[in-house]
Amino acid sequence: MPLLVPCTGWSCALLLLADWPLDLPRIPLPGIGPLREVGGTLLVLIVATGAFMLITMIAGMITLGVHAWKKYRQRTYRTERDEWRAALLDILAGEKAPDALSDAVRSRQRSRFLSFLGVYATSVRGQELDRIRAVARPFLAAVQEKTKSRRSVVRAQAVQRLTLFGDDTHLPALRAALDDPAETVAWRAMMGLARRGPPEDAHLVIRHLDRFSNIDRRQVTSALVELGEDAAPILRQAMASSMSEDEPQSAFTRLICAEALRWLADAASAPMAKSLLEQDADDPELRAALLRLLRRVGHARHAPAVRAQCNSEVPFVRIHAARALGQLGTAADEDLLASLLYNDESRWVALSAARSLSELGLTSPIRQLAQSSHERTSLAEGLLPRSA
Repeated sequence: MPLLVPCTGWSCALLLLADWPLDLPRIPLPGIGPLREVGGTLLVLIVATGAFMLITMIAGMITLGVHAWKKYRQRTYRTERDEWRAALLDILAGEKAPDALSDAVRSRQRSRFLSFLGVYATSVRGQELDRIRAVARPFLAAVQEKTKSRRSVVRAQAVQRLTLFGDDTHLPALRAALDDPAETVAWRAMMGLARRGPPEDAHLVIRHLDRFSNIDRRQVTSALVELGEDAAPILRQAMASSMSEDEPQSAFTRLICAEALRWLADAASAPMAKSLLEQDADDPELRAALLRLLRRVGHARHAPAVRAQCNSEVPFVRIHAARALGQLGTAADEDLLASLLYNDESRWVALSAARSLSELGLTSPIRQLAQSSHERTSLAEGLLPRSA
């Protein structure tokens, strides 16, 4: 009599096992009619199939239970957020004291509550932000303790929350986190110090900059800019650092400081940038950063150092030198820029020269190029409408 079982991997394997020639005793099963005697292998198959079906049912029940638990937690969190939001809005409006909400948060809710507060802390300023920090203040001691956790993700979250909600008493914890073995923790500590620390912390931040050389330079520069204009003297000092000094700075650090000074529009750094271009800036990327800085804050008296860089062997240095002359140059630079426009091997250098000629009102070389059969005629034609 054929036996029907589910066609699964386990049952198929056991069916093959059932046909294997094994010398097993036949087990008598009284009261089963035709299956009064069943082979030992076939019995194993029947038991295993039943066990597999039982396991499948249990797994299905566990899946349903987990799904139901997730739904329950989502409803619970949604209810919590609604209650917290209503109370927080009253606090932001000045109708309730901050501890009215803090006291209502249970210990097991603290992490979720701080995540909830973080959304608002990043979108408000002034008095509203101060009130949010007052709400979070009772929980910051526990947050600071988590900066010593063995898990880097917990430490990184703690540093971020101290940045959002902390005050001056939490700055030592942020300074210590700069030396954290996990780069993500140290990076968040640096951003926190740049945002919340005094300008004097620029020294400490600059000493750790090389650790973040693999991060987007715009992000690193943005963090330095957060230090503010009061940190500009420290940034200038680091930018001017040479290998002969007691505490030399790397080319990467000097480049980032030059970029931060450009974003801060620090006019006092222009003479230093000119001097570095003439004497000390060997790294091409640093030279390009100094040229961008001079384009932003320089004057005509700084132009000689820029002109010299138009002869650089590095194309992107020539690009930034040509662009800087658009702000610092005079009519005397027409021949130099025209030479770059016609003869430089890089089309990008030629385009920078053409734009600078247009900014200086020296459009004659551009018009001549547009009327010629030169391979860069299309470049000039694209600039003529804006220079007419």
